[in-house]
Amino acid sequence: MAVLWSTACERPRPEHGQWMDDPLPPPALVLHDSRGNAFDLAAQKGRASVLLYFGYTHCPDVCPATLADFARALRTVSDLRPKVRFVFVSVDPERDTPVSAEQYAWQFDSSFAGFAPTAPQLDSIKAAWGFAVQKETMPGMKMEDYGMLHPAGVFFIARDGLVRFVFAPGTKAEAIASDLRRLLE
Repeated sequence: MAVLWSTACERPRPEHGQWMDDPLPPPALVLHDSRGNAFDLAAQKGRASVLLYFGYTHCPDVCPATLADFARALRTVSDLRPKVRFVFVSVDPERDTPVSAEQYAWQFDSSFAGFAPTAPQLDSIKAAWGFAVQKETMPGMKMEDYGMLHPAGVFFIARDGLVRFVFAPGTKAEAIASDLRRLLE
């Protein structure tokens, strides 16, 4: 696989995020869907690239915009769809369930996968991936209407099992499609 990527580096790099000059394997990530089927990120190696996004279903703006833009981008590069899988992982174990995370992801694209780890699982994920999540409330807001501060980039884990790129938050569909062509062709 190293030869494959050394050749790929001669092509233009993706432009709308952070290219990893020294890519590393991602931390372990094993989750179960609402039917109990396991998703193991490590098992995707050699099969498909993964677009991994951490968000939550009650998000009023960034999460739905991100999933919508990636859905539009994937429709634009439909010839590359078999090479990539989009995975949404909830960071809100108090409100999100495996069913709600799945349904949320599916409303953007039926091929998207959605997962809702338990609070202890999320704690392990946050520690392994090195990010924080924090509840956010505003004065006068009901306790159950809180927001979540969370990472907003989308990780690109290549078929070789390495994190090669992180799409910047707010990247629009056209730019995502252009970068996916550079990453997947």
